[in-house]
Amino acid sequence: MAEDSIAKSKSGSHHRLFLPLMIGSCISLVLVLFVIGYMTLTTPEPRPDDIYTIMKNAKAKADADKAGAGNGDDAAPAVPEDATMLPDGTFDFARYSYYSFPLPFVANLSNGKGLLTVEIAIATYGNTLASEKVMKQLETFNPKMRSAINFKLSDQTLDDVNTVAKRNKLAKALLSEVRLVVDGQTPTAPSAITDLHFIKFVLSGT
Repeated sequence: MAEDSIAKSKSGSHHRLFLPLMIGSCISLVLVLFVIGYMTLTTPEPRPDDIYTIMKNAKAKADADKAGAGNGDDAAPAVPEDATMLPDGTFDFARYSYYSFPLPFVANLSNGKGLLTVEIAIATYGNTLASEKVMKQLETFNPKMRSAINFKLSDQTLDDVNTVAKRNKLAKALLSEVRLVVDGQTPTAPSAITDLHFIKFVLSGT
């Protein structure tokens, strides 16, 4: 009987010790997790650079890029060669402009068999000032160009214009006539007039 009572007292003491140990372990675990979460979530973010530091860094990077572009043999230029700097410091880039004759050209074919009706546009390439100058020249020479184009068209036969290749050849011939009118017999510089396009090309009565 005495042994049974001793065993029961030991078992009771074990139970009494187990419960505080479990509670202590849980509290310790909760505290550790709380500290870890607090340290993770409340770490202050790095202070952002002020505007002066940002501007200083940006200027340094731009200077470095400019120096690198100047030293590299195959570095691409920052501005295309055909760009023109305007008085306000901006750049005017060359581009295509088109002059369209307001009225179509109508001509009888030279052999009397058919009627040719075409609408023509002239392409120029250059910056804004150069394009405006050429456009004014084209408007000024409009009657003279129409006359030269009409004579050239009326000199064609059906066999001269019945294929795409022959029409391209005619366009080049008309381009030469236009350049001759605008640039003169002995131009001092390459012509700003680059192409002549048929917007409409109709053969009728053939």
